[in-house]
Amino acid sequence: MTTPQIVEAKQGILIEEQLLQSAGLGNHLQIIVQAGEIRIVTANTPAPALSSEKGWKVFRALGNNPGKGKLPNATVDHDRYLYGKH
Repeated sequence: MTTPQIVEAKQGILIEEQLLQSAGLGNHLQIIVQAGEIRIVTANTPAPALSSEKGWKVFRALGNNPGKGKLPNATVDHDRYLYGKH
């Protein structure tokens, strides 16, 4: 445990990352405000679930309703338009 520090709060208080790490706090923090104290604890937020199937559905849907473009056969001749290759 470190020695208590007395600081003057002019426009707020900056808590350096090294101090947070020495307390064993992670990157996600929860701030609890109560009368006479402010407590900072690790926030136990579960990682968002990643659904690869959902991602693939979004990816596959990208070409379903394309807007009208100015190039004829852009899908077939995409190399020609993108890279100038014939």
